[in-house]
Amino acid sequence: MPDEKERSKIALALSVGTIITSNVIGGVFAGYLLDRWLDTRPWLVITGLILGAVSAFIGLFRILNRLNR
Repeated sequence: MPDEKERSKIALALSVGTIITSNVIGGVFAGYLLDRWLDTRPWLVITGLILGAVSAFIGLFRILNRLNR
């Protein structure tokens, strides 16, 4: 049975998929709403996708740094 420290690392590693998915979907959704409001289709969806992906990679990098401690 893993100890408490190993369990927290496993939980942190399992949260990677959620963090990546939520950041990308959140960026696209925010871009979609802003596109509808400002009538700038499809530029803000593309910008939201890019910002969401960058945010997801930053979150992934932070998680990997925590796991390597």
